[in-house]
Amino acid sequence: MSVDRLQVYENGDVRVTFDPRVCQHSGVCLRTLPAVFDVKRKRWIDVDAAGAAEIFAAVAKCPSGALRAQLVTSVHPIRPPTREE
Repeated sequence: MSVDRLQVYENGDVRVTFDPRVCQHSGVCLRTLPAVFDVKRKRWIDVDAAGAAEIFAAVAKCPSGALRAQLVTSVHPIRPPTREE
C-alpha cells in the first residue's frame, strides 16, 4: 500500500479513513486513543479496539482532518415478490 493513498479501516460499525497527504503528524490520535491508533502496527488503526463512540470522539480531535469516521450501515435491497407470493 502506498503511503500517499487514502487508507480505509472498518468493521461492521465504523469506517475510519486516513489521508496521509493531509496529516500534520501532531500525534493527537495516538495520545487520545492508543488502543486504536498505534503506528507500531502494520495496520496502524484497529477499529475493533474501541467502541464507535470512542473512535468518533478521537477522530473529531484530529487537527488536520486527515482522519475521518463514519458509521457503517448495511442496506439490504427489498426482494420483489415472486409469483408464488
